[in-house]
Amino acid sequence: MSSQAFAPGHITGFFVPSDNLSDMERIGSTGAGFSVKLGARAQANVGGSDWDIYVNGVHTAFSVVEKAICGLARGGTVDITTELPFSQGFGMSGACALSSALAVCEEMDLPRERAVRAAHLAEVFCRTGLGDVVAQSVGGFETRLKPGLPPFGEIVSRCEEREVVLGVSGGPLITPDVLGDPSFSEWIRMIGEECMEDHRPDNGMEKFCELSKRFALETQFMRDDIKEILSHVEGIGMGSMSMIGNSVFLIGNTDEIHEYLVDRLGKERVYLTSIDNQGARYL
Repeated sequence: MSSQAFAPGHITGFFVPSDNLSDMERIGSTGAGFSVKLGARAQANVGGSDWDIYVNGVHTAFSVVEKAICGLARGGTVDITTELPFSQGFGMSGACALSSALAVCEEMDLPRERAVRAAHLAEVFCRTGLGDVVAQSVGGFETRLKPGLPPFGEIVSRCEEREVVLGVSGGPLITPDVLGDPSFSEWIRMIGEECMEDHRPDNGMEKFCELSKRFALETQFMRDDIKEILSHVEGIGMGSMSMIGNSVFLIGNTDEIHEYLVDRLGKERVYLTSIDNQGARYL
């Protein structure tokens, strides 16, 4: 017998890190973003004294997943299938940890909240993300108003029916390397707070895209090739850089945007999807 679960990918447009606290449940980020219908699926079989983790059929050491599930059951097997690349700002580490923890909790008849907590704490410990798991647990177009897990953290989400084009423009960015620089983190925090002051949960996607682009430019995350992509699609769409990755998210005339990105980046680096309003769930 086995259990299956899905967690959506997640795009962050801008954020304020909050990782200087001793209580890991309060660590996270404020900011805004949205979940997408491409993500990670996990199948769990519980039994044994150790965990075997497979990602797309390959047996691998996956610290954030192992950290998420080791406190839920002693051992077993988790098979994960991913639909988006890692280290490109698509929240895939969080999606893998959350879908795996959900599948294990289903096997062990544990409450859903245990899975969300386990996955969030694993991401914080491994420094692979600060706000993805909480956002992925609810789905939709979300604003994280207070960092961390509920009841400390506060998140509001609304349904948004919108197609999105994702494009990978360069090599991966390793999140722990970026978040591990104290001076850069402080710079990110200052700019992120300014964006949050201009953002409201009921803002539309267009305002969100404007603030996301401002954040990416002022933090100097955005590379010239991404600037060129955003400039080219003006008039048919808008978007910004996915945090934290060498990738873009774009809304608007998605057919034209998709065709342009395929020509520029190659078919294997472009993904046409839509906002996931359900959040992480059992299958």
